[in-house]
Amino acid sequence: MPNATILAAAEGMPNTTRRNLLIGLATASTAAAVAVAPKAHGADAAGELQAENPELIAAYSRFVDARTKLAEAKDALEWLADEWKHRWPLAPEEILMGANAQDGRYTTLPAERDIIGRYVLRNTSDLTQRLSARFRRELDRTCFSLATSAQEKERLERWRNQKITGRTEKALARNQAFADKSIRECELRLQLAERYEAETGRLRELSGVEAAQKLVKESEKSLLRAADDISFIPAHTPVGLCLKADALEPGAGRILELSIGDCTGLGHIARFVQSVRQVSEDMA
Repeated sequence: MPNATILAAAEGMPNTTRRNLLIGLATASTAAAVAVAPKAHGADAAGELQAENPELIAAYSRFVDARTKLAEAKDALEWLADEWKHRWPLAPEEILMGANAQDGRYTTLPAERDIIGRYVLRNTSDLTQRLSARFRRELDRTCFSLATSAQEKERLERWRNQKITGRTEKALARNQAFADKSIRECELRLQLAERYEAETGRLRELSGVEAAQKLVKESEKSLLRAADDISFIPAHTPVGLCLKADALEPGAGRILELSIGDCTGLGHIARFVQSVRQVSEDMA
């Protein structure tokens, strides 16, 4: 029976509260021990678990397993970032573009990121070519968007094909000098961008980060599917309600949190869910 392992665990811990039983999670292949309120003991929890929908218990066990695998995948990705951070290069100052890219304000230029895709917040104190002294004083750390080799190639092509004009010989010479300077700067940015992209691409391939990131995404999808399964299964007891409330977090938790104060239909639902969770914990 799906509840057999749960009941045995509960009876073996008479001084354990239901909440501690949940934290313990004596999980078998199709069973999970759960707890909700701090006042009752393991034997009472066992009785409620016996009355709970076994299909829901099994689904919650799969949910816990999926959540554990996601945590492990994220930990592995963080470990990879720590292992490679000293080999990951900072972008050359010449290809740094707009500041505060961590706010997502640039749509056509990529932000500078580390090997696992986190924003790189640069210390601005040594960026003397790119930033004024006043800017460096007012903003000590920021993330920059980056010029890419593809965009620099297009820009260089436009400069080279542009017809230089001027109303006077002096104006023509001035405009030609500006175009020549722009071409040189563009050529330099192109060269630096190509080197930077080649090196970061090499390190990404060498580190296996894409496989680690793929595992995180797959684990997230598995957790959402497990949470969806729970949402369709009826609960029979307050314990079951708490299992369903716990499974809200991956998919709807953030939405409900943001909507809790809204005078909208979603706000009403969020407050109702909050009340159900609180009452079920108090009653259990």
